[in-house]
Amino acid sequence: MSKYMNVGTGLLILGILWILFWLGPAMPLYEADIRWGHNFVMPILFITVGIAYYSRCLVCQFFAVISSFLTVPLFLAIWWYADVLYISIALLAILIIFYLLERTGKFKILQPNPRLKAWEKIHFLNFAYLGLAHMPLIFFLVRWGLTDTSPFLLVEHEMSTSIFNITLLILVPLATMERYVKKIGNFSVPRIVFVWTILMIIFPMISIILLGE
Repeated sequence: MSKYMNVGTGLLILGILWILFWLGPAMPLYEADIRWGHNFVMPILFITVGIAYYSRCLVCQFFAVISSFLTVPLFLAIWWYADVLYISIALLAILIIFYLLERTGKFKILQPNPRLKAWEKIHFLNFAYLGLAHMPLIFFLVRWGLTDTSPFLLVEHEMSTSIFNITLLILVPLATMERYVKKIGNFSVPRIVFVWTILMIIFPMISIILLGE
């Protein structure tokens, strides 16, 4: 199992549990105010980037970049969440199709010249991680100062949400480092990043249990 302890698996678990949380105990919040619907979009982005982590197909990684950059910083701020949700699901579906085709070993697409291909292999996943970093940046730089008249985004000052966004800001450089550094002394960097993604789930839950928010 140790080979699956990495940021890719961590993002997949994080995304799946986030969706289950909002389909379950958090659903009353959405029913009371459908602007909470952005919480159905964001876990899809984690799942998309998590699958792209396991893919060597540059097209898959490219769609992860498009999904993480466009749906978070742009569309969620100016479009109704349902439209963004459909776009995110479509991008995820396309990525999965290309990933499955890649697994057959008979399908090759997006084969640029060697120099460009090397550049894309180096940077595509990094760009996808940076796209995810827009979540906490928008939260701290925009949503904290909103009035409650925004048609698309709510004001959120809950401790659990703040903790999650702080941990996500820390995850992005850790996930980027994991691509280039596998060991620090006796410690496995992929395992450290995996454990951090799990703590990103645990810390906000502790806050909700202790503080009620």
